[in-house]
Amino acid sequence: MSPIHLVSVLSLACTTIIGCVGPVKHEIATDYPAAILRVVGTPPTTDGRVRFREIFCQLLATETDYQGREGACENLLLRLDDESRPVRTTQPPPDLSTRYRVMVVPGFLNECFASIALPFEDAIPLLSERGLKIDQMIVSGRSSSDANAVYIAETIGNLDLAENEKLVLVGHSKGAVDILHFLVNFPEQSRRVAAVVSVAGAINGSPLAFKLDDIYTVLARNFLSSRCNTGDDGALDSLRPSVRLSWLAAHPLPESVRYFSIVAFTRRDRINTLLKTGYDLLWPYDPRNDGLLLSTDQLIPGGTLLGYVNADHWSVALHLENQNLLISETIRASIKFPRHVLLQALLIYVAEALEPKQEGW
Repeated sequence: MSPIHLVSVLSLACTTIIGCVGPVKHEIATDYPAAILRVVGTPPTTDGRVRFREIFCQLLATETDYQGREGACENLLLRLDDESRPVRTTQPPPDLSTRYRVMVVPGFLNECFASIALPFEDAIPLLSERGLKIDQMIVSGRSSSDANAVYIAETIGNLDLAENEKLVLVGHSKGAVDILHFLVNFPEQSRRVAAVVSVAGAINGSPLAFKLDDIYTVLARNFLSSRCNTGDDGALDSLRPSVRLSWLAAHPLPESVRYFSIVAFTRRDRINTLLKTGYDLLWPYDPRNDGLLLSTDQLIPGGTLLGYVNADHWSVALHLENQNLLISETIRASIKFPRHVLLQALLIYVAEALEPKQEGW
């Protein structure tokens, strides 16, 4: 299928099947504290925003595109009113090393659009050049989280990890959910994992899962079958809030693993074109959403909240710029998010948390 046909089908699905939703004249606000929707009995969230902001802003200040731009960091990393102000330091973040093996797991349908973009594919080469072992683990885009957990277990089982190497799994969107299912379903394999990082993870699912049945049917009929395998076709069911919350209530996460979450939400004018309808549908629940997920649904229970990024669900992780002229101009966000800085800051924070007494990685 040509890019023109692809964009036409997506646009038609978003505008005619969900329905036409008028622009929401409402600005998001940050004058409220951090919040999370979690099931009773699940562990609380730890606040790691102050240190993460310090790392992120230090890295951003070294980037040519952002040097001298006042407020650049505050604009990219939103500060809610309960976040403490950090004490300014000149201590640089630790250097990268090879003591960590990082695997990035993409989300819903991402396998089907792997030729367009995969999570952090623009950041991975940069971090690899600096000595970090980092790869993509492309799970089935149309399969349930339980099915993808099997694939993750097989992949990790085949990894040749050095004795001192720590495995860090980074999941975008549904990828974070697939990772959690792997940890629960394969306790022996989960012992090889030191940390899980959720980037705009669909931890509690999305209210949009109820709205996407018709869109998914159109996508499957028109071109998904030619782009990716059906798998068990349970991906969408895995994203329903009732399924996600019930699963979290029934399946305590392994305590041997550390959990970290970065949340995305932004203003409507910064939302990708094809996500604006999703933003408008989520707005009655909460204007603080990323076009597919509510901000309160993106945190792993018992994990550490690292921050709120000012980006939509795709821009926070997917490199859509300059991939294809038509696609780029049609679905990219108005402002590019520095994903390589975000991923590096996430991994530096994780390394410090795993080895707090160590200098560097």
